Amino acid sequence: MPFTAHPGALYNVLGSFNDFFRKQVTANGLPAFMPSSVVNTDWPQKPITFPSFSLVHLGAEPREVAQGRNLDPGWRGAERIGLAEISVWESYARASGNHAANLRILRDMAARVFATGAGINILDIYGTTASPTSNGTIIRAGPVRDAPAPPDPNPDVMRLRLLVEYRWLERATAG
Repeated sequence: MPFTAHPGALYNVLGSFNDFFRKQVTANGLPAFMPSSVVNTDWPQKPITFPSFSLVHLGAEPREVAQGRNLDPGWRGAERIGLAEISVWESYARASGNHAANLRILRDMAARVFATGAGINILDIYGTTASPTSNGTIIRAGPVRDAPAPPDPNPDVMRLRLLVEYRWLERATAG
């Protein structure tokens, strides 16, 4: 019998967040300097292409929100608060001196996804990765915060860094 996860399982949450960002970042189209959208996730081992986005989850901490961890009738658990790092990347040489403008446009594209806070349906990725369906629970993501990015050792690589806090209820049946 295959493993069936609880609704707020971490794998479902991370996959749902990544899928939401990948779909929404280009929902208003692509700028002329960006022929296609590339979103790298989870510290890719292959070289980054330019221009592109990267998305890395920096972990999640539990927060008690209910006495005895009793959430709803039949469910127990805790709220989880996660932090995602979204970086936008451009090459100085590729951009022919327009790297700063291109980075700001990419930053605004990423920020638009979470500008008013986002309600992201948690998908049942354990059920299928091909076309997962919502399991009836939700992730709440706040607006982005700009964060400093250390300079890349390669002087051709330019980066802006954003942080997004998100939260969800990790719950399981109370049995």
